[in-house]
Amino acid sequence: MLDPNNPSDIISIEKSRNIVKEILDFGTTENEKIKIIELLAFELENTEIMKQIVNILKFDINKDAITDNNKLVF
Repeated sequence: MLDPNNPSDIISIEKSRNIVKEILDFGTTENEKIKIIELLAFELENTEIMKQIVNILKFDINKDAITDNNKLVF
């Protein structure tokens, strides 16, 4: 993860925020944002993190979020 306290990560954090701003400027809906997160997760090199993100997104987002062994579960 990028660390805001690490000076070498500052440019990457700013770049990431600009990408998010660009997505939001499109006027994306909640469901579109979720789909974008899913599609970006599929691009991760770390397959374990990718699987965790996709599994979270598979659950009904209308249910209450709870934690289970420090993992977010819906």
